[in-house]
Order: sequence, then C-alpha cells, then structure tokens
Amino acid sequence: MGNVRKLFRIMLRYWKLMVAGFLTMSIFALLSGLTVTMFVPLFDFVFGTKHKESLYTSSSEFLEKAGAVTGRFFSSLSFSRIFASETYLKLLDDLKGVLSLTDPKLLLVMIGAAMIILMILKNSIFFVNRLIFIKLRGKVIRHLRNIIFGKFLDLPMVFFKDRPLGDIQVRITADVNIVSDLFIRSVFGSLRDLALIIIYVLIALFINARLFLYTIVIVPVFSLVISYIGNKIRKYSTRIQKTYAILFSRIAEMIGGIKIVKSFAKEDYENEKFRAENTRFYNAWSRAQMYSALNVPLSEINGTIVGIIVLIIGGNMVLGGSEVFTLGEFTAFLFAIFSILQPLKNITKAYTEVRKAMVSLDRIFDILDLPQELKDDSESVEKKSFDDSIKIEQLGFSYDKGRKILNNIDLEIRKGQTVAIVGSSGAGKTTLINLIERFYDPDEGRILIDGIDLKTIRSDDLHSLFGTVTQESILFNDTVSNNIAYGTNREITSEDIQKAAEIGYADEFIKDMQNGYDTMINPKASNLSGGQKQRLCISRAIVGDPPILIFDEATSSLDSESEQKVQRAIEMATKDRTVIVIAHRLSTIMNSSRIIVMDEGRITGSGTHDELISTSDKYRTLYECIYRDGSAGDDGVS
Repeated sequence: MGNVRKLFRIMLRYWKLMVAGFLTMSIFALLSGLTVTMFVPLFDFVFGTKHKESLYTSSSEFLEKAGAVTGRFFSSLSFSRIFASETYLKLLDDLKGVLSLTDPKLLLVMIGAAMIILMILKNSIFFVNRLIFIKLRGKVIRHLRNIIFGKFLDLPMVFFKDRPLGDIQVRITADVNIVSDLFIRSVFGSLRDLALIIIYVLIALFINARLFLYTIVIVPVFSLVISYIGNKIRKYSTRIQKTYAILFSRIAEMIGGIKIVKSFAKEDYENEKFRAENTRFYNAWSRAQMYSALNVPLSEINGTIVGIIVLIIGGNMVLGGSEVFTLGEFTAFLFAIFSILQPLKNITKAYTEVRKAMVSLDRIFDILDLPQELKDDSESVEKKSFDDSIKIEQLGFSYDKGRKILNNIDLEIRKGQTVAIVGSSGAGKTTLINLIERFYDPDEGRILIDGIDLKTIRSDDLHSLFGTVTQESILFNDTVSNNIAYGTNREITSEDIQKAAEIGYADEFIKDMQNGYDTMINPKASNLSGGQKQRLCISRAIVGDPPILIFDEATSSLDSESEQKVQRAIEMATKDRTVIVIAHRLSTIMNSSRIIVMDEGRITGSGTHDELISTSDKYRTLYECIYRDGSAGDDGVS
C-alpha cells in the first residue's frame, strides 16, 4: 500500500482535476438514483390504485404545486435537520399528495419528460466525468514516465552494469502502461461505480431496509472468492512481467547482434531460446487470464441469486397486499438492486486488474526508490577549471563487493601531461578511467582534482572538465550538428561546431554529405564508416573545450587507413590539453609523457617507454607481444 500512497501523492499534483472528477462523479450518481425513483410514481400513481382525483389537469398547475412543495422543503431545511430521515419523509409525503391529485395522463407525460431530461443530464455529466479522468490519467502517467526516465538518468553506472536492457525498457513502457490502463483507470472507474452503489443502496434501504438485508447475505462468500482470485492473479502477473522483461531482452540482444547470429549460422539456436522464453511467458499469461475469466461467471451467479431472493421475498410482500410495500416501490427497489449488480461486477473486475497492476506499480517504485548514490549535496563546490593535477590516493574498488578490480592505486597526472595506461584485458584500465570521471565512487581512497575531492565537486562542473572518446563510437539518431553539440551543455554557435569538426578531421567528410551538418545520422550510425564515426566522437569530445581529454581504446577497432585519419584528429585535439589514454597503438605510447602499466588491478610500472623497457617485465611483454606489431584485442570493460 505504500506504493499506492506514493502514486496518490503524484495524483495530488492535479488536485483540481481530481476535485472536478469527484464532483461530476457524485452528480452522475445522484442523477442515476433519481432516474430509478421515477418508477414509484409511474406504477403507483399512473398505472396503480393510488390516484384519487384529477385536481391538477395542466402542466402549469402541476409544476406550480410541485414547485411550492419543494420550495417549502428547502426554506425549512437547516443544518441540524439535514441528516434526519423525518425531513425527507415529509417531503416525500407532500409530493405523493400532489401526484395523487394529478391527472394520470398528464403525470405520464411529465414523468416521461423528466426521465428524458434526467437521462440527457446524466449522460452529459458522465461524458464530462470521463474526459476529466482521461486527462487526469494521462497527466499522471506522463509525469510518472518522466520521473522514471529521469531516475534512470540519475542512477549510478553500477546499476546498468548487469541490468538487462529489456528489463529497463519494460519498466518504462509496459509497466507504466499497465499502471495507466489497469490501475488508474480501474480505480477511478471503481470510485464512480462505488458512488452509484452507495446511491442505489440508500434508495433500497429507504424503500425497504429489511428486504435489502436479505439480498446481501451472499456478498461475504462472494468477496472471499474474489479475494482468492485476486491473489492468484497477482502471483501470475509477477511471473508475466519477469518473463516479459527476459523476452524483451532476448529480442533486443538478438537484433543488436544479428550479424553475429547470421555469421555463425545460429538462427535455429536463437529461435529455440526464444521459443522457450515465449512458452514460459505464455504459461504465466494463460494462468492469469484463466483466473480473470472467472470474474464474469461468478458475478452473473451472484447477480442471479440476489435477483431471485428479491423477487421471492419482495413479490410475496406485494402479493400479500401490504400497504407498506407498494408495486411502485417494489419496482423501484428491483431497479435499484439490479442497478447495483453491474457496478458491483465492474468493481470485482477492477479488483483483479488492480491486483495485476500492483505488480507493475511495485516494479516502477522499486526503481524510483533506489538511492541516487552519486549526487550533489548542499556543500558541493564549483570547479570551472583544471589548474594543477589529478591525484589518486590509495584507491580501491570492486563492482560486487567481492573480487577487487582495483587495489591500492597511487597516481598523479599533472596538467599538460599525456599519460598512457597499458595492461592486459581485465587489468582495470577502463575502471580507473570511470572512477576518474566519477561514474562510480571508490570503496577506498580518494581522487583529487587540484586538491579537491571529486565527491565534493558539482557533477556538472566535474564532467565539463572532461572530453571522452570511447572504443565504441556511440552516436544518436539526430543531425551531425546536434551530435557534435551533444558534447557540451553551454551555449555554442555553428562556428564552434564547425571548428570542433575541423580539429577532429570530420569536416572533410561532413562537407561532402548531402545536407552537410544538417544530415541525419541513421540509427547506430549505419550511414557512416568506423573512422567517420570516431572522428565525430572526437569532435563531440572537444566542442566544449575541456581541459582534460580521455581516449579509451579510441582506435582499436579501426582499419589502418581509418586509424591514420583518427590518429591525426587525436593529435590535433590533444594540443595544449591534459590527455589520459588507454593505449593501443605504438605511436600513442611513444608520444606519451608517461606510461602507466597495470596488472590485476595494480600499478606495476610507471615511466617513459625507454625506462619501462628496461625496468618492467610486464611492459616489455606487452610491447613485444602486442604493441610492437600494432595489433591488440578488444579490452572490453575492465
């Protein structure tokens, strides 16, 4: 229920719509109740035996007298008497007196006209009520989707490390849709149905309280059955969402790696894996649907039993000639009871839908309730420039609090230096870079920039100090210009973008594109070569003029020709900047001010190329086996 309260607090942002919705809901319920009461005068004073004489034979006379009775009622009504039944019994007796003296044919026309007016008003209010709640529901879901997307952006990188993409997509799309369609819609619909039930119950109690009590003896048993079904539906809904997330991840993974699938002729293998996951999803879905399908027959059985109880007991009262229960009152009572059944059926259906939606609601707030580990606080300081050095002291880190990825790292990178980090795959090179950019916080030790702890620097200021180019050239389905401009949050001009492209050697191929800088980049940048993508990434990294550039295996996946162009771009981009590079090619190492050798999460050597050749066995092995011939494997996430 805690998550329901959180959702309700979101709804309260739109309290005006909620108030308007509840007001129209109440008016609709009252008008529906008035429609049912029209059967009392119809059967008692038009077709029944309670008509005395025709004193009022014109509509004006009838309306004048009925208006006078109603006027006296409201003029004598006080707050102390508003809840007293005697007040309304007096009004009812006075109205019955007017009806008994009205011409039956005139009364038939007046009742017909009143029912038409009530129907028009009731359905107009119903339409307005639906529009209000549709708007409320849409705004709440828009807000919910906005905050969960924003939450994903604020979560630390460790959250995404082992999280399936499909699970994230399901939570922000399918789960939010389920909360919208099954929870919010069902809750508001149930409130409207509940208001109708309350009105109809009050009418039935007012007409004949004893008979009404007879009709509800079956409700407790029915409620227990519905509760059992609801628990079953929630159980299988949890399985549905889990298997749906796995299914979504399987699809995303297969499409993303379709080239590998086809290269190794794994179509049948992937098909079998998908079929297995799809069968698990089907099994959970079919069980949930089976329990949901029980709602309608159970509601029909309940309605039939209630109807028979009313007919037998109430019919005997009328046939017995009791003046306490007239034909008109019995008819109105019947309509009130049977009018309860449909809203009651809707509520039982809504109950099962809400139980199903609670699973999605819990999945959404599981994310929203996660702590934002790397967040600014009130004591965060501004840092607009890099003036001296990056200092790493006694650094230790592990992703899963088990095996340490980094251990006892001490390192200083001074302004203006080009520092290369080398090591085998899994040595911790990329992890160290991620800690320097504060994608994670260290378990031990600290990182200082110009003597200030990274944790105390405003995150926006910190990230503006760095420009990063990764091994994977990630570009967005947007224009070339916007992709380059993505590298900074400050206001820049088209000249700034072009200058960055020229430094990154991207301008030479951008000019040849059909729409130049306004050319749209396809999804996954499929209309660009590997070298072109990487040069755009370099242009993006430098467009904000960051003082520190980071290259994480920026040329490892390129062919020789593309690498030469990218290498020229790197040389241009790194002029007058501090550079940290996870080294891949011999030329990068040779031009570095200092080379850091890492092995199994530790720094095992530091110095120039010549120094390390003579002092570091690990570096000498790497140089001879990998770097000397200019080829290396994919370092992955290390």
